[in-house]
Amino acid sequence: MSNLAQRLLLFFLGIPSVVCLIVFLPQLHHAAAVTAIVAFCLGCSLELSRLFESRGIRARPRSMAALGAGIPACAFAGGFLLAEPLSLGFLGGALAGILLGSTLALLASFTRFAFAKSADIQGTLSRASGLAFAAFYPGILGAAIVLIASEPRYATESLLAFCALAFSNDSLAWLVGVTVGRRRGLFDASPNKSLEGFVGGMGGSVCMAFVCSLIFPEAMGKPWWQLLTLGVVIGAAAIVGDLFESALKRSASFKDSGNAVPGRGGFLDSFDSLLFAAPLFYGLSLLMGFFR
Repeated sequence: MSNLAQRLLLFFLGIPSVVCLIVFLPQLHHAAAVTAIVAFCLGCSLELSRLFESRGIRARPRSMAALGAGIPACAFAGGFLLAEPLSLGFLGGALAGILLGSTLALLASFTRFAFAKSADIQGTLSRASGLAFAAFYPGILGAAIVLIASEPRYATESLLAFCALAFSNDSLAWLVGVTVGRRRGLFDASPNKSLEGFVGGMGGSVCMAFVCSLIFPEAMGKPWWQLLTLGVVIGAAAIVGDLFESALKRSASFKDSGNAVPGRGGFLDSFDSLLFAAPLFYGLSLLMGFFR
């Protein structure tokens, strides 16, 4: 099956599956969707360790997986375990879970360096930096998607809108790029990406912000300039996230981060835009009053 056929099949099967997961399984603060998010973060972490190993950084896959997937899991668990004892809502408990989980996980990871037999400073710094990087990307960035799922009133609408803005950017950037893309080589990290594709992706996010406001008027019924701002910021974040992951692959001489997702490559290839866009989407929803 060609890459185009695989990509189209993934689009027509994957997108409805994500929508059904969010709409029909909202129980326990979208536990089903959060499980999928944690699983993707786990896959991203393992692929990240593979990229690091290719550059001579001795990254332990299990440690990186524990950090990358554990922090989003701590965010979700914190909503249930810390909300009542700390007199916080589910959202506050999730934020406390991120802080507590990331701190404890990093301390546990770094403790072993204190008892290492070798005093290799350069090796210690590179491994410790790799672990800290995994804690942030995809750990903390992935946890931001858990926060989006924790919106008190419009969690379903929030998740659907976030996925719509991010996926429309990626899909239209690819479609415009392969059909009318001419001006390529703008960025060394991803020379095959075209200017037309970037414009198409940005337009997709902006248009989807206005479409979502029509579909979810109570949750996203805001002035046009706020919707435009949301679309532009998320579109730009999605593009930067894609280019950042491309730079990681290029530095490791990899074409794809993996082969787990047909037509897309690996987990990082599929999740890169969402990781960068999630914190900004959540922050803007707070500042502008979306989903409140």
